Amino acid sequence: MLKKPLILSLFLLFWSTCTIAQNLHLIDSLSRKLHSAEGKIRFELLNDVAWEYRFSYPDSTVFYARQSYDLGQRLKLPSGLAEPLNFIGVALNYKGDRIGAFDNYEQALKVAIDQKDSIQIAYSNNNLGRLFFEQGLLARSYDYFIRALSIFENLNDSSGLAYTYQSLANLYKSQHDYPKAESNYLKANKIRLALGNTRDIMSGYSQTARFYQDNNQHDKALRYLHLADSAGQVIHDEINLAEVHISLSESFLNKGELEEAESICAQALKVIAEKRNMRMLPQAYISMGQIKLAQRDLTAAKKFFNLGLDIAKSTNDIASKMEAHYYLWKISEKEKNKFSELTNLNAYLLLKDSIKDLDLARQVERLQFEIEIERKERENELLKVDQVKTEAIIKQQRLSNIILGTIIVAVSLLGFVQWRSSKKRRESNEKLAQQNQFIQNQREEIVDQNEKLSRRNQQLSDLNHEKDTLMSIVAHDLKSPLNRIKGITDLMEMEGHLNKDQQDYVRMTKDATQAGLDLIKDLLDVHMLEESVILNLSTFDISAFLLEKTNNILPAAEAKSIHLHIAKIESVEVQMDADYLSRIVDNLLTNAVKFSKRQTAVAVSAGKSNGELWISISDQGQGFSEKDKLQLFQKFKKLSARPTDGESSNGLGLAIVKTLVDRLKGSIVLESEQGKGSTFIIRFPLHNN
Repeated sequence: MLKKPLILSLFLLFWSTCTIAQNLHLIDSLSRKLHSAEGKIRFELLNDVAWEYRFSYPDSTVFYARQSYDLGQRLKLPSGLAEPLNFIGVALNYKGDRIGAFDNYEQALKVAIDQKDSIQIAYSNNNLGRLFFEQGLLARSYDYFIRALSIFENLNDSSGLAYTYQSLANLYKSQHDYPKAESNYLKANKIRLALGNTRDIMSGYSQTARFYQDNNQHDKALRYLHLADSAGQVIHDEINLAEVHISLSESFLNKGELEEAESICAQALKVIAEKRNMRMLPQAYISMGQIKLAQRDLTAAKKFFNLGLDIAKSTNDIASKMEAHYYLWKISEKEKNKFSELTNLNAYLLLKDSIKDLDLARQVERLQFEIEIERKERENELLKVDQVKTEAIIKQQRLSNIILGTIIVAVSLLGFVQWRSSKKRRESNEKLAQQNQFIQNQREEIVDQNEKLSRRNQQLSDLNHEKDTLMSIVAHDLKSPLNRIKGITDLMEMEGHLNKDQQDYVRMTKDATQAGLDLIKDLLDVHMLEESVILNLSTFDISAFLLEKTNNILPAAEAKSIHLHIAKIESVEVQMDADYLSRIVDNLLTNAVKFSKRQTAVAVSAGKSNGELWISISDQGQGFSEKDKLQLFQKFKKLSARPTDGESSNGLGLAIVKTLVDRLKGSIVLESEQGKGSTFIIRFPLHNN
């Protein structure tokens, strides 16, 4: 049986903590009280309303929490100002603004420390820990969770302890430390049970059950799902009860109790369909399809999988689409329906690779988040240095004013007494010397800070190297699915029996796949060229070399009725890296043909002058604008000109040319006007390197 993808598990975990419906009655009650409330009572009511809106309407949370914070500042409250800042951070995190959430959590922590507000210090640490955990920075998240746990234990705050135990449980689960994860889930459940909040109890039981399901402990999972079901019955939460019932049916299915699984899944499916809950509906149909498949009712199973697939397509639910195609593929195998089998297998493999791409994109996003946090922390350190400098200047100015005032008073009162004036001047000089020493100390501190910044810059450089390495890994990993697609299309052509439309579809698939492979090749070449600096020198005649290059491109030129010819060439013996020069000429000739219209000409010339070899490639194509010339050799920059016959272009060709020309210690010049063609002239020194 297909294991559900990690992305689906994480999605369900997130939903279990935030799908509790908004308590609209409570929100209405709090809103009515706000009309007449003033002072600290209004501050607390604004916080309560902001907290209730956090799941479904995070923008409302931000709106009310900012009002609360502004009011608290006007009232000059001695504590509690960090709470609305924490609420804003929670809302921004739900909206996906991780950096904004980090800024507000950091500000909340600073305000809480300034106000000596221990409870908000603990919540700020736990919020920062959850933020770093969601971004995959587990070591940093663990440190924040432990700080929060220690403070909540000292304060004997049960609600905060349950909150932190839940966070630690998720962290240990992600590290596959299942004993510790289980222990923390059970601790959180015990506290919530004692507190008596039925919604929190239901949420805790659901997460614990999912933990046991993921570890194939289905008896324990069933126990906690029944407990969650009982809690849901108390508060009449139909939609969350339906989700619990889906999980129950999956556990019964895994235990082979098919009748019980079918009965409870049917109940859940009825509620979800009536409520038109488009998020849960695909998985509900797929779960019923799995049960029907286990009962060997292929017709009913196929019906439910197709229903789930249709809903998943409308909501772009990649995980559910992939799962539906997987089971439809397996059913097609049993029915020996080759066309359906191949169609669903291809769809499943494409979606599986797209999920891998999402995981890689997530890794890049995490790396970018870490870099951004490092930048913000560095900026904070710079601000602290500036603050120290400003305070030093202010202190110096104040002291100078005091000295000046003292001198004026001394001069006005004791102007006639020489020894008094001399004494005052000596005192002033001594104080100025102390200030100079103080300034010197500040300078030394600034030098020390600059050294720290230099080390940070080196760390950022290392992170950039990690990013390049990740890009290389991404490119290599993408080659496998593209080669697989290309292989499948080759097999389809070999099998034959394709009508004209099918042949066109196969050809378009192959062209798109080849374009992707070409892009990956260029990406890998760019990375290799940026890393490799060793030249492989050889001696050859440039005229024979260019004749061979021109003949290689000739078929592509003739296909577009382009006259490709050698206008002028001298026989010159050169010593350089033939592979590098070959790539340069190939890219320039290919671009000349690709961006030229039919029935035009492309000319190649070469010679030597002033101790240099020059090669010129001219076309009658679209030319380059002044804006194009500013970003001509930059990677991934697609310029105003476009291929004239539907060819692909990834914006890497000229970047590779510039890199190789620089490696050969040459230069490249463009002579072009938009609409009047282009001429690239490259020059290389003829002496041996």
